[in-house]
Amino acid sequence: MKVVDNSTEQFTLSMLDNISSIIVKKYIRCQYISPDDFDDYAQTLRTRYLANKEKIEGKFKGDSQPKTYMSAVLMNMMKEELRSSTKYKKRTAEFEKVAVKQGDEDNSISPENRTVIENEKKHLQRVFLTLGKERAKILMCCKMVFKIKVTDKDFEEYLDGRPSNGAENYLTFSEDDQSKDIYQKLCMITNLVENKENKSDAIRLWLNKKIEEKILPRLNSNHVSKYDMETFGILLEATYY
Repeated sequence: MKVVDNSTEQFTLSMLDNISSIIVKKYIRCQYISPDDFDDYAQTLRTRYLANKEKIEGKFKGDSQPKTYMSAVLMNMMKEELRSSTKYKKRTAEFEKVAVKQGDEDNSISPENRTVIENEKKHLQRVFLTLGKERAKILMCCKMVFKIKVTDKDFEEYLDGRPSNGAENYLTFSEDDQSKDIYQKLCMITNLVENKENKSDAIRLWLNKKIEEKILPRLNSNHVSKYDMETFGILLEATYY
């Protein structure tokens, strides 16, 4: 079925083409993918979106700009494509972009680069250990926000002997969940366990502050790494996915 580009629609084909191109070019600039792959990834995003257009746009509630909503959806699709691609690249402390094949060993990674990647993972784990009593809560929240499975051990460490009061029911998420959905779930989890009545914005502001003031400065303390919120998420995923 041919989709007609109507300028009165909230989600137009021109918007889809534009955002798809921007997202793919962003990963090319970061050297996570090759410029030669631009057309393939842009077309894949466009095709996947159009194949699920009715479902995706049916979930739009109008509490954000259509462009923002479409960008979030396409970014999630891009991450899914990269996870399944042998060309997916992880950022390292020395900004070497090396191919990482998900799951199996990839012989294209030199021993030196593999060591760098493993050292960065250990560096992140050490940073979390410096967070003291808040470590378990921050790790659980970070995993949820970046859509990484929260393990039973993660949750038990966060509970620290406290009753869950059904909070475990909110630990699941889907790729379709938007940021606000995740923070609402985190709000329910922390309120049930900690017997509080915070709003989702409160947990969002709290977590962002912890990442920006506690985690990123310590990750970048060697004056070689230059992690920001996005590349922190990539390292978190490489470490705990």
